[in-house]
Amino acid sequence: MGTLGDSFNSMSNTLLNQFERIYKEELALRDARIMALQSQINPHFLNNTLEIINWEARMNGNLKVCRMLESLSTMLEAAMDRRHRPLVHLSEELMYADAYLYIIGERLGKRLTVEKQIDPDLLDVLVPRLVLQPIMENAVEHGINPTQQGTITLRARRQGHWMLLEVENDGTMTQDDLARIRALLSDAPAQEEERSVSLGIRNVHQRLRILYGEEGGLFVTITKKGNTLCSIKIDLDQGGQEYTIKTNPNH
Repeated sequence: MGTLGDSFNSMSNTLLNQFERIYKEELALRDARIMALQSQINPHFLNNTLEIINWEARMNGNLKVCRMLESLSTMLEAAMDRRHRPLVHLSEELMYADAYLYIIGERLGKRLTVEKQIDPDLLDVLVPRLVLQPIMENAVEHGINPTQQGTITLRARRQGHWMLLEVENDGTMTQDDLARIRALLSDAPAQEEERSVSLGIRNVHQRLRILYGEEGGLFVTITKKGNTLCSIKIDLDQGGQEYTIKTNPNH
């Protein structure tokens, strides 16, 4: 009887812990949506308006404007999250990142070079939504000099039972900058003066920790070449299970 009671208590504690993790992750994801939208405009109205402008541009043969509008619509769809999915396939998350990079590339022109090294076997892996864009924004803000060319490298690779999503830029980062970012990623309360980009990477880190524990998360280092490297660690053994739990309508 004692063994049965212990098993029941253990199962109850496991379920409670799981529900707590789900609740925290949903709160963090809500904050990510809010930061991504950053607008009081009805997003459905905005999306429909972009489609009308896109049609007008296409009718006039302005294909560059069409592509920029389509990229912006893709980013808006990601922020709206109409289907309320906490996780998406890596291929979809990369699509959101590509949309952002195309738009920012039009602004920066030849000053920005983007390189990708993506393991195709990882494209179907489930990852938390909206984790790459804040990292890319940070890389652009701190890694692209206003007067010089800069390179951002995006990688997706396997390391044991972990998937590493890496964003590397050749911009310089001082030890003081590194200390500031690591403090931002700590458990200390966020400072009010932190910018939205900084709060975005903090949000990413918190969501990853909730999902994958202390070993998961966002890690920032300086490479031997002096480049800035942001690494997202995602547990390949947990991704599919988390998605099943979170999308089960009975929960």
